[in-house]
Amino acid sequence: MAKPNLFIVGAPKCGTTAWVRYLSSHPDVFFSAIKEPHYFCDDLAWRTITTEEEYRRLFDLSESAKTVGEASSRYLLSNVAAKSIWRFNPEAKIIILVRDQEDCLPSLHNQGVFMTQECIEDFEVAWRLSSKRNGRNVSRFCKERKFLDYKACGKFSEQVERYFDAFPEDQIRVFHFRDWSRNPRQIYVEILRFLDLEDDGRTDFPPVNEAKHRRVKWLAEFLINPPPHLRGLARALQRLSGGGAGRLADSILKSNQRRGYRNNVSEALRSEIRGYYARDNEQLEPRLWRPAESARKSSEQETRPPNRSAGTVHRREFYSLPSDKIGETSYQRYVERFGHKF
Repeated sequence: MAKPNLFIVGAPKCGTTAWVRYLSSHPDVFFSAIKEPHYFCDDLAWRTITTEEEYRRLFDLSESAKTVGEASSRYLLSNVAAKSIWRFNPEAKIIILVRDQEDCLPSLHNQGVFMTQECIEDFEVAWRLSSKRNGRNVSRFCKERKFLDYKACGKFSEQVERYFDAFPEDQIRVFHFRDWSRNPRQIYVEILRFLDLEDDGRTDFPPVNEAKHRRVKWLAEFLINPPPHLRGLARALQRLSGGGAGRLADSILKSNQRRGYRNNVSEALRSEIRGYYARDNEQLEPRLWRPAESARKSSEQETRPPNRSAGTVHRREFYSLPSDKIGETSYQRYVERFGHKF
């Protein structure tokens, strides 16, 4: 039974979804059918998969892939995930993605609002209430209040150190958003080198998982979190319609969303956030992989895409899907094979 040997552990809104998409098209890489199982963060109320049997079955279709991976963006914030992953596979390789907090945290807040986990729509108010949230200012749909403590979520240095405490340095890479977004091809080649994989010549790295917001809040809350007395009816309609009811709900949800943020963050607040994390980022800096390090290890020629025959067909190209469909085909194949849904 396949055991994952690559973990992309976050942080949220720093590129986890994008890198699952980029790497999944490589012929020697397989990612779990469910992109974010969050199995190893059992200190957080955010686990999609809760048993080892269910978890291992996510990788049963990995075939002969050299790299078998999963990406759970909340692992970085978890206090226990790093050691739990090490106990599961001490040979695993870890990829950590970070970003400037003045960009990452408003994006995290926007996603929380979008998914009905956050009820305060003004990020500045939510930022100032970090660690002070109570029942009166927490969404009734919120699964984990720890994610509402934005100041704690942005302390990347201490979160990253948990992985360096658990794993040898040569099994970890920490990439900053500004580096990989500036030159994704260069980072892609470095990741393949880190994973001991051949370069497949990928040069296309489109934006993935761009910011969205809801037009009508109550409609999103109703469809994402239907009232308890209607959930049984919803499941019955789903069965009777052969999935048509679910597709209709998805269609309504998509028509209710718009690109971008509902509210912009002022430059004064962005400056305040930079100052708040100045010390933390100083401590993080030595852990970051920098392009200059790669230059010392390889020549410029190595970062150029190799020639590929026009007729080459790569297995698992079903991952070349829109960002909101990543893993869907793999999940459908998983259900067809094992008759089990999550």
